[in-house]
Amino acid sequence: MALLFFEKANGERVEVAIAGDPLSIGRGPTADVSLDDLEVSRHHCALLLWEDDWVLKDGGSINGTWVNQNRVPIAILKDGDIIRIGKTELEFRAEERQRGKSLSATLQLIAPPTIPTTPPGKK
Repeated sequence: MALLFFEKANGERVEVAIAGDPLSIGRGPTADVSLDDLEVSRHHCALLLWEDDWVLKDGGSINGTWVNQNRVPIAILKDGDIIRIGKTELEFRAEERQRGKSLSATLQLIAPPTIPTTPPGKK
């Protein structure tokens, strides 16, 4: 499971649990996470778990979706990433096993076992 943390305009801190199903974020009443921010589109972006990666996809918004100060149409999220949608900043947190590319990058560093060049029993 992953979490989103953000602050509403009134200062209330909100925590949203994200399961494997797509989670829509926007200003509209049908968004799973509804933000009271006029710079946010009705269906601004969505978050989903794809294989081992949490993926954020912009929904064609006018003001864009930003991850760690970079405007992105789509991004693989890592624990601690800051998502900016309009004037709202959301902090993405994920458990160790769901950190996306960090786990994949770690697995690539593991060297394959050495295979002997001569068959067993032969010298």
